[in-house]
Formats: sequence, structure tokens, C-alpha cells
Amino acid sequence: MPGYEELVAVYQFVRSWWIVAVMILLVVIGVRAFLPGQKAAMDSASRIPLRDDDA
Repeated sequence: MPGYEELVAVYQFVRSWWIVAVMILLVVIGVRAFLPGQKAAMDSASRIPLRDDDA
């Protein structure tokens, strides 16, 4: 079992870096959710005719 000093060191490391890990996770989730949707939106927008030639 690890000693008290090692546990304190791990606790201090986690306490100082947890927000960085959360931010990285949020960025990754945002990028994965946003990029495919933006690509699909751009593809569908490119198929919309700007004027109706049949009218």
C-alpha cells in the first residue's frame, strides 16, 4: 500500500490538474460534435438552389 506522502502527492497533482483534464475533455467533445454537423450543414446548403429556374 502506498505511503501517506505518495497519496498526498497524488492528491495535490489531481487537485491542480483536474480542471485542465475537464477542459480538454470538453474541447474534444465539442470538436467531435461540431465538425461532422458543420460538414453536413455545408453539404446540404450547397444543394439549395439560389434561384428557381423553373419559375
